[in-house]
Amino acid sequence: MNVGAGGSPEVFRLLYVCTGNICRSPFAQFHTRFLLGARLGPWAHAFAVHSAGVSAVRGHGMHDDSRAQLMSRRNHPDVTAFAARQLPDRDVLLADLVLTMTREQRSTVLGDVPKALPTTFTVRELARLLRASDPSELATLPRHPVERARGLVALARATRGTVPAVSAEEDAVPDPVSGGPEAHSEAARVIDGCVRTFLDLLVPPPVGSGPAAPPAHHSRPRPGPGASPSSPPVGTPLVGPSGGPPPPRSEDDPAGGGRPEAAEAGRSDALTPAPGAPGV
Repeated sequence: MNVGAGGSPEVFRLLYVCTGNICRSPFAQFHTRFLLGARLGPWAHAFAVHSAGVSAVRGHGMHDDSRAQLMSRRNHPDVTAFAARQLPDRDVLLADLVLTMTREQRSTVLGDVPKALPTTFTVRELARLLRASDPSELATLPRHPVERARGLVALARATRGTVPAVSAEEDAVPDPVSGGPEAHSEAARVIDGCVRTFLDLLVPPPVGSGPAAPPAHHSRPRPGPGASPSSPPVGTPLVGPSGGPPPPRSEDDPAGGGRPEAAEAGRSDALTPAPGAPGV
């Protein structure tokens, strides 16, 4: 099972990459964190989600129009403290999964770090490959979220070359930086769909997010055969740190007009923060 060079087997490191690191990649970073918090509760701390730019506007905060797509979470302390940073090779080497917004950015990443090919995709490419994955293969993936996430990356990698090719445009999240709020909304919509494709296979949405949500339980579900008792089960509500059920969570944010955001599980251990930049 692949683990980024120097990475920890207990933490899944996800790195989003765009050009300036002020629009698409920070939105993906925080949106993913919020959704992981909703779906995994305390286990979301096992996922380190960060972002960087191949030509970053160093030290700049998140673009106001992209930040607005986070709705009521746009003023979360981690969002307000965000500062764009240039992509270091070390982050790519440590990451279990690198997701770029375009093929050009993917080529830039791989030009600098060729050995990252097995774990580097465009965000739309990963979603497309996972949607085409064999259901029987998905059924054999581990239950533990970190191991399962690595299994999903391996499955996407194995699916490469077995699905019809698409154009570079179809593999890209359009850059909204020169557009108005509508352009940023469209970029957020595309990213949201891709992120949810990955997370829906990692762990289903929480109670209250739709008809596919599992029923509530008031005790830890019994582990399946071969599963570690400490492994958070896939497809069932998770148990809080004290042993009781976690507080109800929802991915829908009524204050944000129905945009899907949730309480963030928050991590502050950035892989390689830019000198002088606050952690994100």
